[in-house]
Amino acid sequence: MDEIKNTLEKNIQNFIYNGGFHDLLDYLNTISHMDNETVFGHSLSSIYSELSIIQRGMQKRKSISDFINKWMREKNIQRPSYIYNRGNIKKEHWRKLTSGVPYEPELKTLYKLAIAFELTIGETHEFLLNFNRTFSPESNMTDQIVSYFITNKIYEPSQIDAILHEFGEETLFSDE
Repeated sequence: MDEIKNTLEKNIQNFIYNGGFHDLLDYLNTISHMDNETVFGHSLSSIYSELSIIQRGMQKRKSISDFINKWMREKNIQRPSYIYNRGNIKKEHWRKLTSGVPYEPELKTLYKLAIAFELTIGETHEFLLNFNRTFSPESNMTDQIVSYFITNKIYEPSQIDAILHEFGEETLFSDE
């Protein structure tokens, strides 16, 4: 079941990030003016309007490098190695994250950065939402554990990994 969910998630992300979303909007725009038929209880024009709002929100997204640069300045961190070592992020991956090239990081990487930068729970929510992610506490033990540590301002990678391991979850910082 998880494999199907992961495949579906990746397909939806590929659709959104590779222009499919824009193609869908263009298509809805052409047919919504011709026919105001209802679909799932909504008119095509109302669906188009709502998707347009979502599209505008997507266009305002910040890149991962925007976040990293902002936090480096705000937290007065002079050495990037402090963050990528603390987050156990390989140097090559760090370069990719900070290059400014559009890049959609994995949830695990987002968690590592939130912990390495010692973000508050509010900052972490904003950060995750920017990448269309969120904590899923009711269904995901890793999310529950990570959100607990961030909420309680406990940013020690070894403690987080120990609890993740204890609950049978994949660790964030150590290579099991």
